[in-house]
Amino acid sequence: MPLVFGKRVHDALNKQITAEMTSSYTFLSMANVFSDMGLVGCSKWAMLQARDRLERSMRIYSHMRSRNGKVRFLQIQPPKQDWRAPLHIFEEIVRMEQGVSSAIMLLYDYALGDKDFQSQTLLMWFIEDQIGKESLAEELLNRFRKMQTTDLGVFMFDEEVNNRVPKDYDKEIQ
Repeated sequence: MPLVFGKRVHDALNKQITAEMTSSYTFLSMANVFSDMGLVGCSKWAMLQARDRLERSMRIYSHMRSRNGKVRFLQIQPPKQDWRAPLHIFEEIVRMEQGVSSAIMLLYDYALGDKDFQSQTLLMWFIEDQIGKESLAEELLNRFRKMQTTDLGVFMFDEEVNNRVPKDYDKEIQ
């Protein structure tokens, strides 16, 4: 069965799988650092993001396989592991989300140009999901900036982030 989408879309989807896996790995590293800092809520939230990125990569993988695409597994670089402060982590999250948004928009442009309607449908879901992720990252960064002036503010922020994690999430990761 011949490839049913263009080379640009095909190559970009492969790169996006790697980008999502890299993002997952980075969020897992962030969860580890948050945990070391005693910010359990932030750690759980970052772990949830790591799992979400893994699921997103699988969604692209399934899309490609269902259309006879050749999935190429590219190298994933080790994530940074030495953030000095939670603020630096949230700044990195915003930059990461902005980069993912740009990549998805470019992918959508390729799908439009190639008249790849199936990929356009998949990518519209990603665009909507990514708008929410980028917005949330910016919201959390701005909120943290306001609360970081005291240790109590940092722990209040951690509790606020913890409340964004589903209550049964702890059971799922054990």
